[in-house]
Amino acid sequence: MQPVKLLNVLLIILLTMSVASCGIVPLWVSVTHTIGDVILTKETGKSSYEHVASTITGKDCKFTRILKEKKICMSEKEYKDYLLSLNCDTYKWDILGNVSCEKKGK
Repeated sequence: MQPVKLLNVLLIILLTMSVASCGIVPLWVSVTHTIGDVILTKETGKSSYEHVASTITGKDCKFTRILKEKKICMSEKEYKDYLLSLNCDTYKWDILGNVSCEKKGK
């Protein structure tokens, strides 16, 4: 990732965390945003922050990829290469859009 784009992503994350912290935003705004994010994630597999990061970087961004020590934002080619590296017979995506190999016999 280019340093400028990385800086933009980190800035967005920092601003998001500061706005979402206690006492800065009224409770009803925080609750409304959370409900909206749950609906958006269910429909698209991404939170609003992931959509913003994807728009800024021009790549597909999923914050949960960091849990598997993968790049948060991937180009279409990088994502295809990642899927192929899993070497799955059948791929399965959870509600958050995380991919895994489906167990045989299910």
